[in-house]
Amino acid sequence: MEYATSRPRVLGWLRSAAILDGDWGTSVAYVMGLGFALAGYSSFYHLSFMLALTTLVAANYITICRLYPNGGGVYSSVYHRSPFLAVIGALLLAADYVVTMALSVLDACHYLNLPSPELWAIGIIAAMGILNWFGPKHSGGLALLISIFTLATLLTIAVASAPAAVTQAHIVPPTGGFISNWGIFIGFILSLSGIEAISNMTGLMKDPARDSRRAILSVLTKVVLINLVLGLAMLAVTGLVPGQHREDMLRFLGEHYVGPWFGWFVAASLGVLLISAGNTALNGLISIQFLMAVDRELPSSLRKLNKHGMPIIPLVATTLAPIIVLIVIHDVEKLSHLYAIGLVGAMTINMGSTATDRSVSMKPYVKVLMIISAVILFLIEISIGLEKHAATMFAAIILAIGLSARAVARRAIVPVPAPAEVTPAAIPSRKRRRTYIPEAKYLLAIKDVNDRMLKFAIEEARQRKALLFVLRVKEILVGALPERLEMRLNGAEEHIEKVCSEAGIDYQIISIPSYEVGYTIAEQAATFGVDRVIIGATRRGLLENVLRGSVMRSLSALLPEDVQLVIFGG
Repeated sequence: MEYATSRPRVLGWLRSAAILDGDWGTSVAYVMGLGFALAGYSSFYHLSFMLALTTLVAANYITICRLYPNGGGVYSSVYHRSPFLAVIGALLLAADYVVTMALSVLDACHYLNLPSPELWAIGIIAAMGILNWFGPKHSGGLALLISIFTLATLLTIAVASAPAAVTQAHIVPPTGGFISNWGIFIGFILSLSGIEAISNMTGLMKDPARDSRRAILSVLTKVVLINLVLGLAMLAVTGLVPGQHREDMLRFLGEHYVGPWFGWFVAASLGVLLISAGNTALNGLISIQFLMAVDRELPSSLRKLNKHGMPIIPLVATTLAPIIVLIVIHDVEKLSHLYAIGLVGAMTINMGSTATDRSVSMKPYVKVLMIISAVILFLIEISIGLEKHAATMFAAIILAIGLSARAVARRAIVPVPAPAEVTPAAIPSRKRRRTYIPEAKYLLAIKDVNDRMLKFAIEEARQRKALLFVLRVKEILVGALPERLEMRLNGAEEHIEKVCSEAGIDYQIISIPSYEVGYTIAEQAATFGVDRVIIGATRRGLLENVLRGSVMRSLSALLPEDVQLVIFGG
């Protein structure tokens, strides 16, 4: 049966910015070290050009987020024009997510100065996969704390190094021709990292146009200013050898300008931020696979959920992919080459499709800027494909695997012949005909059938002559659910209907797939104007409560004061 899904809008601009900073903002951790390794004391020119391009792309994504309030990621925004092109964009973004996990966690291990960082990175990614079995959500509150801690650390370095950065920076003009410097530029084009992530979050924002604009502008300001100031501070250090501190340049700058003791503050803040970025990429890749499976662009087996609502096969594949990459390549610079081809390709498709889409409204100058940006990114993508053979091979492998899986999925779709004309049978109603005017409205929220709780709610409704809404919430821990979702019936609704009918009460059964259970219960309670909400006592273990939070706590915070919350402990 096909159900309408609950699509909670729970993110404000500040929490959206914090989550975006956990992806986009991590570029500062490795972009300067890689830039200096490639261009030495002339890297400031390449860094400045990269930040200018980043600003232009960010301006375009403000428009994309406004145009697609229910999800502006490359798959969602392009699918209505060309499903095949949307799949290509999604697969390129998947390649980006795989490398983001490997690169971010590996660089975190370098900042933390762990021995054999590639082995630690593999272990951390495996642990992330295990923890995500319980479906931990990316907490905006936790992301905000990490972002504030990191910002305070970077500002401390910036303030301490500002005098030297302004007066002692040694900037050497680039040598070689345009082709040579263009190759250096695309070799560390990492400040674009994560900008695509904000467009995937618009479906969760309270006010997508306003919140996305504020989030993008705030993180863009941080990325540009911190990179410029610390880039100059790096060039003010004399005797620095290209390639030195390639993986942990910011830790070196913290120790150089603030003191050796400060290196651990830098390591802790950036290490946590980079690992958080890896977890964000993991959840993003799981969401892409699930949505493509819902649209029958990938095999339906990718939709199978564990008891916590997490897609099983996407979780396993998403955990294994970066581990395999790290086994083959465990060098930050080589991983950065693999990273860019997927990201730039996905962004090119997204902006190119949006700029040429006549069904959306844009001012002429906005459309021209978007076309210019798409052309520049397309040239960068071609250059990466021609010069970085490993990146081309990696992207080709991801595309081959994805398109092969798509072919299998489409072959499995069997056309259903038109049914013969028959006399329509009566459709069983899930709403009992009203025999009296209800004096109250109760809402019972359940996940699975619980006869004791159901009979308790029925008895409460009978005593008050109340209309009972039985809300079944199917928790699916994928942040961007489609508007409608097909799900197999398991007999639970028929059982509930039988029990309620035999009890002789007025009732209505509602089934909703949701990402945020507490929000969905409160949303339905407000929609139907109920007087009382009945839920069961949580049976989650300590670990699950820590990872996912308490539905009871979330619901009690969202329900109006005049709605009673009854917790059934049977």
